[in-house]
Formats: sequence, structure tokens, C-alpha cells
Amino acid sequence: MSDRSEGLESDSNKKKIKFKLPKKGQEVTLPLTISVDGLAKLLNVPNFHLLRKMRRIGMDKLANNYILSNEEAADIALEYDVVPIIPEDKGPELYPQKIPDDMSAHPLRPPVVTIMGHVDHGKTTLLDTLRSSSITATEAGGITQHIGAFSVDLKSGQNITFLDTPGHAAFSAMRARGANATDIVVLVVAADDGVMPQTKEAIQHALEADVPIIVAINKCDKPGADPSTIHNELLKHGIQTEELGGDIQAVKISALKGTGMDELAETIVTLAEVLDLRAEVDIPAHATVIESQVEKGRGSVASVLVKRGTLRAGDVVVAGTTWCKVRGMTDDRGKTVKSAGPACAVRVMGWKEIPRAGDLVLQAGSEQNAKDVVANRIEKRTNRERLATISELNDDRRSENERSESTREAEIAFRRAAASFKKGLRTTYPTKAEFMQKVSKADATSEASSEAAKLETPVVPIVIKGDVSGTVEAVSESLEKLPSSKIRINIIGTGVGPVTESDVAMAGAGSQGVVIAFNVKADKKTLSVAKREGVEVKTFRIIYNLLEDVEKMLVSRLPPTLVEEIRGEAIVQQTFDITLRAGLTTTVAGCRVTTGAVARANKMRILRNGAEVHIGPASSLKNEKHDITEATKGQEFGISFDDFEGVKEGDVIQSLHYNEVPQKLN
Repeated sequence: MSDRSEGLESDSNKKKIKFKLPKKGQEVTLPLTISVDGLAKLLNVPNFHLLRKMRRIGMDKLANNYILSNEEAADIALEYDVVPIIPEDKGPELYPQKIPDDMSAHPLRPPVVTIMGHVDHGKTTLLDTLRSSSITATEAGGITQHIGAFSVDLKSGQNITFLDTPGHAAFSAMRARGANATDIVVLVVAADDGVMPQTKEAIQHALEADVPIIVAINKCDKPGADPSTIHNELLKHGIQTEELGGDIQAVKISALKGTGMDELAETIVTLAEVLDLRAEVDIPAHATVIESQVEKGRGSVASVLVKRGTLRAGDVVVAGTTWCKVRGMTDDRGKTVKSAGPACAVRVMGWKEIPRAGDLVLQAGSEQNAKDVVANRIEKRTNRERLATISELNDDRRSENERSESTREAEIAFRRAAASFKKGLRTTYPTKAEFMQKVSKADATSEASSEAAKLETPVVPIVIKGDVSGTVEAVSESLEKLPSSKIRINIIGTGVGPVTESDVAMAGAGSQGVVIAFNVKADKKTLSVAKREGVEVKTFRIIYNLLEDVEKMLVSRLPPTLVEEIRGEAIVQQTFDITLRAGLTTTVAGCRVTTGAVARANKMRILRNGAEVHIGPASSLKNEKHDITEATKGQEFGISFDDFEGVKEGDVIQSLHYNEVPQKLN
């Protein structure tokens, strides 16, 4: 039937209502989100009937103002035998070109090799030797804190692109990106140190990315180093070298002295030949963002690794939610280049915003095409964020509904009480205020509980600024991993570039905010504003110093733990009452110190038969009518208490001192 109708009882007024059900098979287009009331109107059915359908399929969002996602709305619509239509999330977009099944017609390309391993195992020194440069000397603390991309021409004429990843634990995401952007992983293990935490993590990243591994056993020249033990250690973590019957090659080297480097290079080249690495050069550029930063005089700059195609000056490319008309490119030595083919790492200038490390770079047909793609991606991101907030919105609305229901019940109770007065069943006429007061108290209790929950764990608002996007990401992730049961960090803003006054203002909007500046600085004016606003600006160049300092800062903001120490004990020998001014009396305990000392300033605990009967301060401490500050072992004294008169002969009095001990985060 085209007109379907039902006779039903409404929950509210018990009247039978007739209404038309939606036409069976009718198409209903659903927006991204819709309220229960809005869906009832869209389907042209009464609200109570829709709520019954929701209850039938196990939905708990039973209020007219609750928000539904389009998927939830579609489940409800199906109960009415209509066809829910969810518009496809389409729009201008760029996609990678399909990789040809037969790559033999395309030219060979240089291999991309990622150097991975534990901090201070010699990864960057290895690259220094290959490049005959001095990278390590320019790195803070002698550790790599960015992904460096370098092109190296070997003596054999072969060209290799190397990625140098950080070894510190904070840079896990960078190492993962390095493993996923590479053809071969060179795992550097120090012969005098063995397999360490970041070595294990690097192995895991390489295995997950299904990338061939070459092991470089470094520092073989150091006294006491035993390279043979490394093979057995690696075997425990799934790396079986040729020495132990596996197929993973291991090369003994000394990156500092240059021994074994030719063999390592030859091993890489041989493996690259076996892999037969090829790429198209005559298609639009496909690349990956390695790093991005803001440079003075250049604006937003990104280091990208071209994977396929050729990137040229003047091309328009999109990465994530930003785009770029390539204004200029330089290689790893700062030399200007006009084009970059597969496996080339270049620094690209001209970005409208800073792209994120790891973003895929794709070439657009025009500037307008790039703008449309970016706008579409931003809209999709906004929609995802809207969907993510539905639960929070519904919680707020549930609270509002409960308050409204409480108010309605209070008004009904008031009217009933008034009716009782008119019938003579009540002696006084009720006031509306007495009924509404109960609602206010309940709301106040609920709000107080909510506020108490928020205040249980102190929160430190933090703004993070760094020199490149990858390190900002690494710092953010590392800080978020700090123990948070006692005090937690709320990262309210991040960015690339120097600390600005707006960063200080953002941190100052919360209480005791902090700006973390990693490899960037703040000018004098910004520091002056920070001092005026009470915002601390902390600058760092080395990641582990940053983490240690932030931990200390968090600990300093926790109240210290009070550890009780018994400084002395005394036995009560007798008690007597003395008369004070205005005819008042007080009980004085005559005591003798048995151990340590009893100090007037300390808190006192009174024990009777081993059980505590009182704890509190002393009101007086005397020896032969003279006030004293302390009684030592063997000395007799009299003591009284303001708020306790029940001290008895034989009681033990302990003199307590409380030491303040800094808390720990975990």
C-alpha cells in the first residue's frame, strides 16, 4: 500500500492517534548528523513512535534533542522499510597512479636506504664517512633529532639516497616513517653495546614494513668489542644473519676509521640490483614529506623524497591539507636544482602552510585544483571531528534533560501540595521555592562532584614549538606518554617556528602554562611578555634533557608526601588539674622522656594500650613552671592540650615530625 497507517497510543496522553507511515521503499537522504526530533520530521512520524522504534532496536538515545550520526539514523529508517541514502563523501581529490604490472620498461632508480639503530651507535658517523662531511658535529648532544635525507655518490659511480633516523626513544614515529619510505634498512649495532631498546624497535619497524635488512656491526675496533656475540643477540629478535645460516648479511665496520665501508657499500649495491628498483619518470610527481619547518626568508619549507615521477620547479603539489607551487628546490648540500626524479631528496619552498611529516605529496593539475582538493580534505576532517563530538553533545543534553525533568517533577509536586491545602489535607500553603530548592541542591551537588573530579588531577597546559614538524610530533608523543595518574599534561597548541606572543597568550590562558621550545628561540619582546604573564618559556636542544626537565617540573607542582617520623617518646607518670584565669581548669600530664626528644613545635600522638586515642598539637610544654621548647631523654616535663582533656597515667606520648618528600610521577 502506498498509504500505510497505524492506530497507536501515545505515551503522554493515552489518546489513539492515526498517522501515515512513510511509503515503503521511499528514499530518504540523511545528513551527516540529525537530531531525533529532526529524523521524526524527516520520516513524518510522531516522535514517540520513533522513540519506540529506537528502543526496539536497542538504542539508548531516547530524547528528542539527542544527536544521531547518519549511520544510526539509517538503522532507524530501515525499521520503517524506507531506503536511507547517505551521500557519498566525494569531492575533488587526488589519488596515486596505479603502479604498472610490468616495470621492466622503466629505468632503474637509486635505492633509498634508511640507517636505523640505537642512539649513539654510530649511524650518523657512518653517513659522515660515506659523504666525507661532518654532520655529527652540528647535531645537539651528538644525537640525530631529525630525519636527514642525503644523496651519496659511491666510488663505483653508484648513487644511493640515505635516510638517517633518530635513535632516541622519543623519535619512534620518525623511525617508523623512515622504515616505510625505504627500500633497504641498514641496522647499525655497536659491537661494544649490543642490541638495545631502539635496536629492537628498529627491527620491529623494518619487519612490519617488510623491508630487506643489512646489519652493520659498528665499533669493531674498540677494545673489548666482540662482534660475534651480536649475531646471537639479533637471532633472539628474529634477525638470522648468514653466519648463523640465515639470509641477512652482516658487515663489520668502524664508521669512525672508515674500515669496512667499501664492503658495506658494495653489499647495498648488490642487494639493490637484486631488488631491481625501477620507477616511472614521465608521470606527475609522487613524493613523501620527510620533514617540514619554517625558515627565515624562505617561509614554509619541506624536505620531500620523490618516489615516482619527476618534480619540477613551478609544479603545483598537494600534501595533506596544504598545497604548494614549487618556488624553488635545493638538494641536501644546498645546491639549487630544477627537477628531482625518483629516489631524490630535495627541499621544496613555496608551501602555503607547513605540511606534516609523512604526508603523501601528489601533483595537481592547477592551483585551483589544488585549492579545491585541500578545501575538500579540510571539510572531511571537520565532518570527522563533528562525528567524534556527538557523544559529548549527547552527554550534555542528557544532563539538561535530567534538570528539566527534575524541574517538571518539582512543579507537579508543588501543584499537588497546593491542591492538598485547598482540600484541607495540609495546614500551610506551599511555596514554590521550597520545591525548587531541592532541584537546585541536586544540581549543585552534581556540579560540585563534576568540579571535584576535574580538580582531582592537576593539569599543566603546555604549548610546544619546534624547528621541524617531526620533532614537534616526537616531543608531543613523548610528553603524552609521561605518567598521568597524579598530574597530567594538556597540550593546548603545537607549531613549527620561533615562540611568538600568541603562543605565550595561549599558554597564559590556563593556570601556570608552559611553552616548550625545541631548537627554537623566543625574542626579547616575547620573553618580556611571558614574564609579565607568568608563563614559563623552556628552551631545549636535546630531547632527553627536555623530558628530564619536564618530569622535574611536573614533580615540583605536586604537593610533597609527608612522611611521619617519631622524634621522641614520653611516659605519663601522673595527671593533675590546674586552675587557669577566669576560673577555667585544664589537665596537665606529668611525663618523663624515655627516648629521643619531645619538641613543643611537633604534633603529639597519645597511645593507650598501644591504640591511638588522640593526635594534635600541645598547648604548653613546661619544666618546673618554665616554658621550654624541647625535653630530652630522661627529662621530666608537664604537657597540656587545648582540645583533649582525657590523658591518663600510663599513656605514651609520641613527638611527631613530618618530613616533606617529593612525589614521583609513577
